Amino acid sequence: MNFTEIKEGINGSYICQPGNLSIPNSLDNRHYHMVQEDIADGASVIPYVEPEPHWIDKRLTNKENGGYGSIGEQLDMLYWDKKNGTDNWEKHIDKVKSDIPKE
Repeated sequence: MNFTEIKEGINGSYICQPGNLSIPNSLDNRHYHMVQEDIADGASVIPYVEPEPHWIDKRLTNKENGGYGSIGEQLDMLYWDKKNGTDNWEKHIDKVKSDIPKE
């Protein structure tokens, strides 16, 4: 097929140019075998790089990973704040926003 650019995708698939063709790793996929032939003939493959998570995704992780936490965790913080007269939930939200700023 002689693709000009071959990028590794997730799970052994390829994304090829021209045409931005996505070729899954499948034994019965004839295009996958053609890409393998191109690679065997010396075509270079750009390795797959895991994308950096977006700031929204980072904020939406659980509390242990520095995010807001689940709804249950936040409601628990609000309950204990109200019961104990503290503002830990607000401090937690402010800390997440300062640790993971908008890009």
